[in-house]
Amino acid sequence: WRGEGRRHAGRVEAPPTYAFCSLLFRGLESSVLRTYMLPLAAAALLSTAAVAWPDGSPAPKCGPKAARPITPTKTAAYEAAVARGSAVPSVLLCRPFDDGNVGAAARAMLNFGLSDLRLVDPTAHAQSDEAVLRASGAAPILRRCETHETAADAVADLQLVLATTARPRESRIPVYAPREAMALAAAAIARGERVGLMFGSEKNGLSNAELDAANAIVTIPTFPGFSSLNLAQAVLLVCYEWGAIAEGENQYEVARQAYDADEAAAEAEGGSGARAPLGQVDSLLRFWEERLWEANFFGGNRALHSQYGPEEGRAQERSRAAAAMAKLRRLVLRAQPSKGEASLLRGSLQALVVPKGGGRGAVEDGGGDSEREQEREG
Repeated sequence: WRGEGRRHAGRVEAPPTYAFCSLLFRGLESSVLRTYMLPLAAAALLSTAAVAWPDGSPAPKCGPKAARPITPTKTAAYEAAVARGSAVPSVLLCRPFDDGNVGAAARAMLNFGLSDLRLVDPTAHAQSDEAVLRASGAAPILRRCETHETAADAVADLQLVLATTARPRESRIPVYAPREAMALAAAAIARGERVGLMFGSEKNGLSNAELDAANAIVTIPTFPGFSSLNLAQAVLLVCYEWGAIAEGENQYEVARQAYDADEAAAEAEGGSGARAPLGQVDSLLRFWEERLWEANFFGGNRALHSQYGPEEGRAQERSRAAAAMAKLRRLVLRAQPSKGEASLLRGSLQALVVPKGGGRGAVEDGGGDSEREQEREG
């Protein structure tokens, strides 16, 4: 219309058709716009196509980002990450409560080629609208993530678990910086072991029971007095160090080679092979504890004759047993037994309980022979 208008004193005068349309619209906007146009616009927004997962099934909608289909490039990246399998670490989130943090953690994982996400006793919903929105193109990771009741269940098939915490406890397990820890993870994976990266709840981090399920601690160097990191930020930092270790040269290459050489020497001397999964270690320790209870190493007269009564005595013995078994677990994990060594240890404990070739009577007969020899010597 500007081309059709007339200029008067340096200004453009609108043609009569525009002026008429403008007056007409102003007169109708209060009724027509509200009655017809706004409902039509809302219906158009609600009728937008929903995003689809790579397998074609519908995914949750949450705003314009979540409503966008996952691009072929991101789908290819996800499929390539899944194809890596156990050649990359798993990520374990213990008791996460914020949906968005779970989604953002999944996005951080896919940024560096990780795809195996495990949730331990979560409050958060991994497939909620907020989680999908924050995950962006990594939303398929949320759909295939596993959920476990306890940390021990989540790490059962892993040989090396690195727990990230800002407060190293007096747990007597090694503490590493992220880059050092990822060098250990790369070396373990090169030996055919499975590795997990464990992160704690946004509220209070990792519990003692969750730390007991780990082989080592990872502490991110932060400014003193303000060490608390967002969960997804912590995942991103550790995954970045994994990517740096896995894709390029690093200053720990010589240390890794020396470590591998030591492992090869141990194998040649009779040894080790792949490290025992933590599930096998936990099974060994449960067996060990059961035998100690049967032998009255725990419980027995100590519980029955407690000055606080039998019930309190039994409770005290359970606490003593838990503390003792935690120490034994740390001892076993420091030794890094192979599958064969863990089986050998369990078999030897079983033989002490029920010896082959005569059962418990063989022990009693042996004891009688010893007493008779002492009498003869006397």
